[in-house]
Amino acid sequence: MNIEVCCNSVYSVQIAEQLGASRVELCQNLLQDGLTPRLELLQEVCESHAIPIHVLIRPRVGDFFYSTSDLKRIDEAIHQALKFPIAGIVVGHMNRKKGVDPALLRHWRTVTQGLELTFHRAFDQVSKPFNVLEDLVEAGFNRILSSGQQPTAALGIDLLRDLQKVAGTSLEVMPGGGINDTNAPFFLDAGFNSIHLSAKSATHPAHLEPIIDSNILKNVITLSSK
Repeated sequence: MNIEVCCNSVYSVQIAEQLGASRVELCQNLLQDGLTPRLELLQEVCESHAIPIHVLIRPRVGDFFYSTSDLKRIDEAIHQALKFPIAGIVVGHMNRKKGVDPALLRHWRTVTQGLELTFHRAFDQVSKPFNVLEDLVEAGFNRILSSGQQPTAALGIDLLRDLQKVAGTSLEVMPGGGINDTNAPFFLDAGFNSIHLSAKSATHPAHLEPIIDSNILKNVITLSSK
């Protein structure tokens, strides 16, 4: 199983690489569910680490109904990220009908050719997930990050399995949301090829920006390799 770790600092990326994680989703402001990382952070990570980096592109906190100016900021952030030796882009949106814009999806795929493209957890708020799945497959996305439209991926496991069954080999459904060293084997047993987690400690103060708990990540990686 591939282990994708959400990281918001050079320290967390270093731990993820040292312990053998498969790739990193780089962001900042995890307390706000993640935003586009600063270019200084992206540059430092790319210069000092070899682990594949997927860059989250999310211009602001709040909903995923993006204005013209928001979309311009997303495009600018994607083009800035493409200047670095990254492996993927993580992006998403939702229109006022709680669906997606196929033309926008195709545009993002065009500008990220050669990289893996993941649709982030905006997917968990769409009204017709199987329709959106079809749109993402047709646009050429590689992956969906989702908790199965539930507060945690464990609660959303049934939808996640159904989505992967429908997608087949056209697109990967990657569970994410509340995954830790206790429930990670559940997703391995369910047949998923990847999981996404931040590996933060349950005892970490809620008002402080999360960091990786190396013991949790080590346990997850060990369990996933059995």
